[in-house]
Amino acid sequence: MKRKTFIYLSVAGTVAMGLPSVYCRNRNGQLNKALSPPVFLSHICDANTIREIGRAYLDYIPVESKEDKLVELLLIDETGKSISRSSDLSTINSLENQKIKHDFDTEKTIVVKGWVLSITEARQCALFSLA
Repeated sequence: MKRKTFIYLSVAGTVAMGLPSVYCRNRNGQLNKALSPPVFLSHICDANTIREIGRAYLDYIPVESKEDKLVELLLIDETGKSISRSSDLSTINSLENQKIKHDFDTEKTIVVKGWVLSITEARQCALFSLA
């Protein structure tokens, strides 16, 4: 094999292997942005306060301390049905707003650092603190 062909194939192979990971990382970044931080809380708190709330929640519920676990829990609707990670961001935002309302309606709340939050909001803060 000629050196020029070898170099070309090596570069092309490296690029081809790296593209899927770049796409997935970008998609996960967009997904995490859609899932965190909680919209209402971000209007009244700064980013550091939201991170502190998230860290306190993770200290309280360490079983949810992995990013993938939090994303999985945040993408489950009130009926227990999971929506796809590839759903558009407006669908995900709508789901999160519905879940927060449902959490308050069904008294699925938690007090973290003096804040009364829905479980969904607390998980959003936790995901934000991990980012």
